[in-house]
Amino acid sequence: MNEELRILSEVQKLDTKILENERKRAQAPVKMETMEKELAETRDTVAREKEVIEELDKERKRKEKELEAEKENIKKSESKLHEVKTNKQYQASLKEIEAAQAANDKTEEEIILLMERAEELKKDHGKASAYLAKREKEAGAELKAVEQEMRSVDDVISQLKKEKAGLLAHVGAKAQGRYQMLLDRRGGVGVVNVKNGVCLGCFMNIPPQLFIEVMKNHQFIACPSCNRIFYYLEDEQE
Repeated sequence: MNEELRILSEVQKLDTKILENERKRAQAPVKMETMEKELAETRDTVAREKEVIEELDKERKRKEKELEAEKENIKKSESKLHEVKTNKQYQASLKEIEAAQAANDKTEEEIILLMERAEELKKDHGKASAYLAKREKEAGAELKAVEQEMRSVDDVISQLKKEKAGLLAHVGAKAQGRYQMLLDRRGGVGVVNVKNGVCLGCFMNIPPQLFIEVMKNHQFIACPSCNRIFYYLEDEQE
């Protein structure tokens, strides 16, 4: 059995685990970004609702102030009715008062609508604010869990790389260079098994005689299709 070939097969197992953990770690920032995006959208919703409520309150107060001023004007107009000298002027004054009163009635309806709309929004705003507070608390806990997971994965990767370095210390520079080149070009898989005459890297058939040589594990043999290095492991055939 070729010792360098055996060692590289072990290194490949480590590299596969390293790749799996690096992919897992890469998902952590995505989780955090998704979480923050959700919170940001909820914060925006709460902020917009608050702004709308404030605008409605301002508009209501403005109309209430306007209504009070108009009511005072009507009172003044009514108090001056007895000063009118002709019936025509009297009727004209009455029409002005009636028109002003109708306008006031409309303003009062608008004020009621503004109050009702504001109350509805305040209820929604209260629910959204409560949900935001709840999600921020949950997100804090989730963030800590993700950070802990990242540290754990980093520790695993670090340990795997140490084991890999220890094994590669017993492999020549030429074999290491060939293996690394395959890792880079073949998606992190440089050494593969063969099952029933099929390369488990590219899943192409190899010649029967070549398969027989691969089973011996005596030398470096490359897949004719993908150039990955073969290492036959009988216990992985099932």
